[in-house]
Amino acid sequence: MVDDHSTNRLKLAMAVRALGHEAEQAENGAVALDMMRQCGFDLILLDIVMPEMDGHAVLRVMQEDADLQQIPVIVISASAEVADAIRCIQNGAEDYLPKPFDPVLLKARIGSSLAKKRLNAAIRKHMEFIRDILGKFVPDTVVNQIVESDGDLKPSRTLATVLMTDVVGFTRIVESHPPEQVLEMLNSYFQAILDPITRNGGIVNNFEGDAVMALFNVPLADPNHADKAIQTALEINEITENQTFAGIRLPTRIGIDTGEVVAGNVGDGARLTYTVVGNTVNTAARLEELNKDLGSRVAVSGATMACLKGDYPLQNAGSVTLRGLSDPIPISILDR
Repeated sequence: MVDDHSTNRLKLAMAVRALGHEAEQAENGAVALDMMRQCGFDLILLDIVMPEMDGHAVLRVMQEDADLQQIPVIVISASAEVADAIRCIQNGAEDYLPKPFDPVLLKARIGSSLAKKRLNAAIRKHMEFIRDILGKFVPDTVVNQIVESDGDLKPSRTLATVLMTDVVGFTRIVESHPPEQVLEMLNSYFQAILDPITRNGGIVNNFEGDAVMALFNVPLADPNHADKAIQTALEINEITENQTFAGIRLPTRIGIDTGEVVAGNVGDGARLTYTVVGNTVNTAARLEELNKDLGSRVAVSGATMACLKGDYPLQNAGSVTLRGLSDPIPISILDR
């Protein structure tokens, strides 16, 4: 109960306790906000006209605080102005009751507000569970877009930098080690390379065996997407050169290209996956393969190099015609 008159607070407290609830009292809005931040309250009964901080100010502060805005507020005011009640509702109040309050109506409004609060809490908990589960399979940025779009991520054409990685000699490694060790190796490896990808703003779009496709600038825009991709590649290269995974060394080849892609849901409606398609994806994959012929670890297209804002230890390797592509493209590489 938040009211500057002690008699009003006492009447409310008695009515609330008679309904089986615990009750705390605050003489103005400033005191009430301090109490809300220190203790967990299920419902606020709020007067409007008070010294130091009135009810409207309390409602505004609560709406700007992610934790406090979850607490329902019933305004109980002597004002008979409809405009005042509308203003309270617009500022986030759950309900509005005139003074002197009717005990039966107060009971109904309290019951309704608490029931709605419990329902909202259950919905939030369920949504957090869904986000946690989705987050194990889909990047958080995509999860947020899925939720906000009600599951309908419509295809969109956009500029992206695509990074493709592959482990050197993976087939031979699988053949020469027991499956349990291979699985442990892959989990350790993926965990290690996911860190620089996510830290630099990329998302992992796909795992396929030992191969990884990471995207930069989709689904969230990043003006430094090309630089972030190069920085990620350099960090992955350093990690794989200096670490072992389940006791196995895993040298990695990386290809990077920048260009237009179409990003969105792919599937039959019942089962969907978020992905990107376009020549940029194919070029990044071909650049990853090209490292084998060049004896390099990272191959970067001229399109990506043209987008860079920083300097990186990459050497111009001229122009090459990639498998499946008709025109040669300029590339730069990071030597072993």
